[in-house]
Amino acid sequence: MQALTLYLTNITTILYSPKMDPTIPPTSFFRFFDLPAELRTNILSHLLISKYGIVLYNCTLFGPTTRDKVTALYVFLVNIQMYQEASAIFYGKNRFIINGQSHRLPGHLTKPGGFLSSEGQDARRRVRSLYLYLTRVGGEFKDILAPAISDMILSGSLRRLKICLGPPSSHPGVIAPETDMMTKQPFQDLLNLLADPDLEHVQLCVWKVHWSIFCPFHSKGEIISKGNTPAEVVDVFGLATIRGHSDWIDLDWEGMVDQVGTGKRIAKINETCL
Repeated sequence: MQALTLYLTNITTILYSPKMDPTIPPTSFFRFFDLPAELRTNILSHLLISKYGIVLYNCTLFGPTTRDKVTALYVFLVNIQMYQEASAIFYGKNRFIINGQSHRLPGHLTKPGGFLSSEGQDARRRVRSLYLYLTRVGGEFKDILAPAISDMILSGSLRRLKICLGPPSSHPGVIAPETDMMTKQPFQDLLNLLADPDLEHVQLCVWKVHWSIFCPFHSKGEIISKGNTPAEVVDVFGLATIRGHSDWIDLDWEGMVDQVGTGKRIAKINETCL
């Protein structure tokens, strides 16, 4: 794998080119695009698919080792055919991750050329799988994230969406959200995204420490009591804690849409009315 990575890192000089230096012995290179398409896909997949997902920082930098890192951009710039084949794998097979748990969205996502900017529209429309981590569903979600993700579904390739609502802020003075929070526009925009019929796989999760307003929507089997000890406890501030459980808890988002959704459900043209 390290040899393969080194090869593809320097691919601009050793791949087939019609202007190859005739003084270079033929044995010093081979014609990558003479390989069968299945084998080219296998090679590029080893390089361009990250099992950890692609976290959207200032740049996308990852590789099989910390010493030999390869940016996808290097491979994309080889030639048109390489861009077409490699970018299809990169955008279609990776999980892209947006961490929106800070008070404001990171600047590198929204600045010109960023993933959420107008210049980044064509690239993000090619993403098939997106994970979004949030602490709160507020104005920036309504104004920036929801429109961008909706466009990725309607005009792009996004088919797998996972939204994780992280632990509430621990800052002093933070109070529990109002009981009607889910009926307000930002949260309704979230529910409308989840209910989009073009999505093939949808998941809504909440941290094991969360506001009690989410408790009625725990998926069945998520909370199991042991003996007389309650599996979930709620304090006087409305903060619920699930003990002895994994970090993330699945929510019944479909039940949430049915119970508190106020938007009109999107239907496909070929759907029959029941």
